[in-house]
Amino acid sequence: MPSDSSGYQPTAEDVLRFLSENPDFLDKHASALKADAGDPDRVNIVDLTPAIAARARKEAQRLSKANESLLHVASENMVNWQRLHHATLALLASTDIAGMCEAITQEFPTIFDLRFCRLFIERESVLQFARQSDIVVMPAKVINDALEGQSLFLGHPSEAAKSGLKLSAPSVAIIRLPDQLAEPMSRCVLALGGKTETSFQPNLGTDLLILLAEMLAVTMAARLEYEINRS
Repeated sequence: MPSDSSGYQPTAEDVLRFLSENPDFLDKHASALKADAGDPDRVNIVDLTPAIAARARKEAQRLSKANESLLHVASENMVNWQRLHHATLALLASTDIAGMCEAITQEFPTIFDLRFCRLFIERESVLQFARQSDIVVMPAKVINDALEGQSLFLGHPSEAAKSGLKLSAPSVAIIRLPDQLAEPMSRCVLALGGKTETSFQPNLGTDLLILLAEMLAVTMAARLEYEINRS
């Protein structure tokens, strides 16, 4: 591509930009370009090969990084689903409320690589077995303040969570069990303490946590029914 009468010499990037804006240009002028390529006097033709190669390398690097990121996410998801599977087995192995709580407080931290895992219930609940298990009984207001009025909280624990629920961890996940279920399940809250500040963040996907809470609520309902029938 020769320079114009003003003396301006187009760069390879200029040519690439022009071609991207005029995709039919090469097809329309293919014969002229072939003739120019064999003309030794056309010394001002811009060689696009280095620029195209550089752009191709940059695109290949971008795709490689994107692929690595996708593989990392897929690997993390697989690990998390395996952990959820192990947690399900731990809950199914329990036969009563006390056994379920033992699985939560003693096995969940190892399964999910946590600092702690606790189950809270509102003092106003009708669950009479709470005081005979590892379920922590707290006033509804204290629990609601720790959740900041939400059904799910992720991130650094607030002062209400630290002072009210005694949650001391770099980051926490606090999730209320599904309110579609009857009491006392709907008055329970699961708290998980992360080992680092990035263990639980506001932008973290919540699907697994919600499934964990739902699974725990269903297990609790079944164990509670067993306790009632046994008494």
